[in-house]
Amino acid sequence: MRPGQVRKPLPPAGVPRFSKRQLLETSGLSGKTFDTIRKAARIKGPGHGGLDWMFTIEDVQALIHRAGSGSFSERGGPAASAWTELLREAGVPIIED
Repeated sequence: MRPGQVRKPLPPAGVPRFSKRQLLETSGLSGKTFDTIRKAARIKGPGHGGLDWMFTIEDVQALIHRAGSGSFSERGGPAASAWTELLREAGVPIIED
């Protein structure tokens, strides 16, 4: 690591995390569209490919928020719904707006 950088702490054991592969399969999005939404949500991700990159619950919640709003609502709306259901299945409480 470069000077001044700090590692993001890992979530405690038992807290669900989701791979990029799992999020892509659930949403039906292409890798390029997923990365566009991820970057718009300002979530760190793999440099190239990285299907085994792990995302936290907070990351997925930010993806849901970004995918379901703005210019992504057409392509991202179904993905946001699928990711919300994925979180429900993992036992994460969902707060509806």
